[in-house]
Amino acid sequence: MKRKGAVALFICALLSISTLSFASTPASTKVGLSKDIIYFVMPDRYKDGDKSNNNIGGFNETLTAFNHGGDLKGLTGTCLPGDDGLARIKSLGFTAVWLTPVVTQQEAISAGSGYHGYWGVDFLNVDPHLGTNADMANFAACAKKLNLKIILDIVTNHTGDVIKYRGTQAYIPEESKNLKKPAWLNNLNNYHNVGDMNSCWGVGNCTKIGDFYGLDDLATEKPQVWQGWGQVYSKWLMDYGLSGFRVDTARHVDDNFFKNWSPLIQSSASSVGIKDFTIFGEVYDYSPFNLMEYVRRNKVQTILDFPFQANATEYASGYSNAPTLTMLFENDDYYTSATSSASNLVTFLGNHDVGRVGYIIANKRIQKTSQLLPRANLANALLYFTRGIPVVYYGDEVGMTGTNTGRDQFARQDMFATQVDIWKSESRIGGAPIGNGDSFQATTTSPIAAYLKQISELRRVHPGLANGVMLERYSKNSIFVVSKKDVKENREYVVAFNNSETDEVVDITSATSSGGWQLLLGQSEVTAASNKLSFNVPGLSTVIFKANDPIDVVATTVGKLSIRADDLTGFYHVKAGVKSADLLSVEFFARVAGTTKWISQGTDTTAPYSVFLDPLDYLKKKIEIKAVATNSKGTTFTFPTIKFTMPAKSA
Repeated sequence: MKRKGAVALFICALLSISTLSFASTPASTKVGLSKDIIYFVMPDRYKDGDKSNNNIGGFNETLTAFNHGGDLKGLTGTCLPGDDGLARIKSLGFTAVWLTPVVTQQEAISAGSGYHGYWGVDFLNVDPHLGTNADMANFAACAKKLNLKIILDIVTNHTGDVIKYRGTQAYIPEESKNLKKPAWLNNLNNYHNVGDMNSCWGVGNCTKIGDFYGLDDLATEKPQVWQGWGQVYSKWLMDYGLSGFRVDTARHVDDNFFKNWSPLIQSSASSVGIKDFTIFGEVYDYSPFNLMEYVRRNKVQTILDFPFQANATEYASGYSNAPTLTMLFENDDYYTSATSSASNLVTFLGNHDVGRVGYIIANKRIQKTSQLLPRANLANALLYFTRGIPVVYYGDEVGMTGTNTGRDQFARQDMFATQVDIWKSESRIGGAPIGNGDSFQATTTSPIAAYLKQISELRRVHPGLANGVMLERYSKNSIFVVSKKDVKENREYVVAFNNSETDEVVDITSATSSGGWQLLLGQSEVTAASNKLSFNVPGLSTVIFKANDPIDVVATTVGKLSIRADDLTGFYHVKAGVKSADLLSVEFFARVAGTTKWISQGTDTTAPYSVFLDPLDYLKKKIEIKAVATNSKGTTFTFPTIKFTMPAKSA
């Protein structure tokens, strides 16, 4: 990918290969959820399992902005095969369930209620609309029985809107002074109190210190706040055996919040035997150059991949072509470090904020209604078979679309029989409007649900197709082709996507197996000779091939390392010159000149092989950089070392 304005740098390539020690490389940069497929669900809109908790304030099943009656009992179900609760979710191929926040919400206002979970006031207990803490324990027990991981959506940036203002003076109404739990949340000094983030009067970045759409903004830089959240959410993960948190509004907390808070959570998880607890943040931004700073500098373990959401839906709709995906995945190297990689990004096609994938695809460009189903399945194939941790938004599996804007509350339909009139007549992909029926019955006839089952089973049977090594093989016009690698079997898969209406023939001249290939998905014929293969990809479809033999084309030519400033981020781009058809891994190392230990900077597993060094790690220091490439036979190739003096400030 070309960048403008590269500065001239003095680089000296050393001819000799160093024999000095390397720092131990982490066993894996993968997070605990790296192989999972996540079902994202809003409990209030899934199933009503307990009618007794409906008539609490805020219940109005005919309006989109209020509680509709879904609860934890309904989502849990009987835990037996054929049931509509967690057993149904498991049967669709999902391995983890992500719930919107379940904490007690503030009382409903005339404009709506906290049915969605983001207006919390009591963070120690389950919202009565959703049930009780005992219901949450039963939910967790069922999930454990079904071997489903639980991810809880949490909020650390704000609480419900309790604090009021007289001019610029903040106060808590007398009747609300002890409303929030735990008690430290009732202390005005733990908030910024500078008005809305769009017009705040405080000193600093209003995005960080202002109220998020009027919700009370916490001073997350204060120890009492981040330590308090550490205690609150440690108890949730320990009580219910959680596997991860999705952190809402992560771009609005203090830049040091995750550095302070995350270790508390990880320590608590380890103390009760929960291994590889995963924390991913919602940084609502479509620029990878902005997002990478949250991972690399703010130390959010990983984040939701908004750039993937935009590019995957544009490609699937036919609005853009394959080179757009090339540009998306070229930026993956920005996330590479010794502890992170783009494979940890949590990918999605639609959600409760941006809208449903069916609505998005239908509105990207004018197209035939008959194309919506194959285009939705094309998008799902991209989600499941490229890098990242896939998330499917509840209801998308039965072809829900959207009404009006298609976003926010208009993308939060009921799975059970709805009383919202516009949802009864709303169009469905691959099926008729639901009318007075429910979506559980529609699941058995939904072609999208059937496709999700099929491709999740493919990932289970062929782990190499899951979130592992991926290398682009072909990208032109409507065709995008990647190779995936099963590291244990040392075997290549080829996955080809076609977003046009016409069939296309693809020739790959650099596959890694000289044997034959078997078709795993789609309809196609393949011919192979040596390490070349030719196949057709039908219009609006995905095809997958698996090599019959292990990788045997491993020839590798190693050149030089280079380094230059990256104008888009201020980081420094280190690139390894290497030629190979193989799916290599290249690990980069650096050390301060005069020291002996090489420190890993991360491993790249997709060409072009590179990493981005953070200048803040080495300001005004002379450093040495080297890299080691490893091919599929385990042979290593060491690049000549280069020397570089890091400037006094970032580029």
